[in-house]
Amino acid sequence: MGLKEKAIKFIGSEFFKFCAVGTICTAIDTSIFYIVRQFAPYQVAMTTGYCLSLIVNYMLNIRWTFKKKPSVANAVAIITAHLINLFIVRMGLMWIFVNIIGLDDKIAYLPTLAISIVINFLMIKFAVNKVK
Repeated sequence: MGLKEKAIKFIGSEFFKFCAVGTICTAIDTSIFYIVRQFAPYQVAMTTGYCLSLIVNYMLNIRWTFKKKPSVANAVAIITAHLINLFIVRMGLMWIFVNIIGLDDKIAYLPTLAISIVINFLMIKFAVNKVK
């Protein structure tokens, strides 16, 4: 397989599509986080941005990335995975970075985001493929 074919195959892969959708949704999430953080605690800013980007994320990932039809079952599975990611992974990491390590929450958001993206991909892929 040549380089061109490998590139086309990679661009069509689930992981690439997930990352493209994630880039869009991360931009939404991050923008809202920093806007809301100007007048609310980081917990409110993070929850607001994450929840709004979740709507876009669900529709793009379910239809384009994983080529599934939206259903109550996969919506519940994906929303559950996202809520675990938000309230356990992201809030937990933010708490550690802010309260234990002592980072400013605006800085702590960045490594928290990077770590949660990988965990989120694995949880969403599992959730989408488990639900019929």
